[in-house]
Amino acid sequence: MNTRIYRLFNLRSDQQDADVIDAALRSGAQVVGTNLWVLFFAILIASVGLNVNSTAVIIGAMLISPLMGPIVGIGYAAAVADFNLIRDAAKNLGIFTALSLITSILYFSLSPLDQPQSELLARTSPTLWDVLIAAFGGAAGMVAVTRRSFNNIVPGVAIATALMPPLCTAGFGIANGRWDFFLGAFYLYVINSVFIAASTLAVAKLLRLPPRGVVNAATRRRHRSIIAAGLTLVLVPSIWLGYKFVQNEVFNNAARNVGHELLSDPRVLSYDIDVKARLIRLTTVGDRDREQLREQAQAALRRNGLPEAQVELRRTGDEALDVGALRKDLTEELQRTLVAQVQKNDAKVRVLEAQLAQTLKRLEEPPAPAPLPRDLLESEIRAQLPQVRAAYLAEPLAPVAASDAAATAAPTTALVVVTVERALSARERATLARWLALRLERKEVIVIDHLVRAARSR
Repeated sequence: MNTRIYRLFNLRSDQQDADVIDAALRSGAQVVGTNLWVLFFAILIASVGLNVNSTAVIIGAMLISPLMGPIVGIGYAAAVADFNLIRDAAKNLGIFTALSLITSILYFSLSPLDQPQSELLARTSPTLWDVLIAAFGGAAGMVAVTRRSFNNIVPGVAIATALMPPLCTAGFGIANGRWDFFLGAFYLYVINSVFIAASTLAVAKLLRLPPRGVVNAATRRRHRSIIAAGLTLVLVPSIWLGYKFVQNEVFNNAARNVGHELLSDPRVLSYDIDVKARLIRLTTVGDRDREQLREQAQAALRRNGLPEAQVELRRTGDEALDVGALRKDLTEELQRTLVAQVQKNDAKVRVLEAQLAQTLKRLEEPPAPAPLPRDLLESEIRAQLPQVRAAYLAEPLAPVAASDAAATAAPTTALVVVTVERALSARERATLARWLALRLERKEVIVIDHLVRAARSR
């Protein structure tokens, strides 16, 4: 059993030759004209995507970015004790980082869109989860580049670790004087870079890649201490930020529950949550029982695990009431309701459009008419209507079905085309249709008469 599990998780079974791995990683860590041009265009693409809040464009930029090369090169070089490669890869990473910042700063300085969108805001508050993503993504990337067979892991790693968007966000912060954006985004970039390199080092050690340099024991210990100190310096702030992030999310969710609960009271018009101040503001109407309402709100907060939260009551008509904020809340709620209704209506419209398209297709491509069956002789029709020269029965029209079972059910309508020397009157057509319905055992028969004037010459 242990042997089977070992074979399943053995990374060395399809591992590429160590020299091939070394050549590939050294090549990716180099600064050449192609890499610089690709990085330049990738930064512009990512900046445009962040500026217009387009996730698809940002993902495309991450896929073509060469930023991963020097970072992986640093981790690999540390694992194989190649200090020349560490120095070269670190220098090249500095060049890549500087070019990325300069390009994004120039773009955002020229762009008329200076309001940060959600994609920009998402890169300004790194947490412990970003550390985990970078570490796991870097490990997956190193496993991928050491395999003999082609795989599609590397593009996914480029998307997951997201090196490009934080650099562009840092450029946005510098271009618009938003230093909080710059610090948060650049710290996220540092987190990604450090832990991608660290996980690369760990995987290279796990794969037992041969050393490319000679290091004595004292130097090895010193380098391990430097790496541990660097990881700690980067990790500790992210742990604290992650803790604050979780606390804020817990408070926000609990406060929302309290707010929805209090909206059932006719005195409460709306609520607003201030996460930083641990405060929930209630917009009320009237002056009656305000203290009772406050106590009711405090009790609701305690039931939801927020005993330290404060309640602020704002009455409609007070000068302190922010009418703009209230209008914004009401507008957002109306928009959410309208969006939900529009989505529901769109689903219905798509179903109806599909049914209509199916019906039109059948009408545009009718099957070729077939002669009437033997037992339905034309003489029987001529006995009733002498002007009829020929009759044809088209394939029965099946109703548009909502399911496969309904589609295979027996049709109830048939189409009969008759060639006549004289047009049928409405009464004659109705009489013939009723008779054919009985004869063909159909619920309904549609009769179409086709006038052929050439037939009179016979």
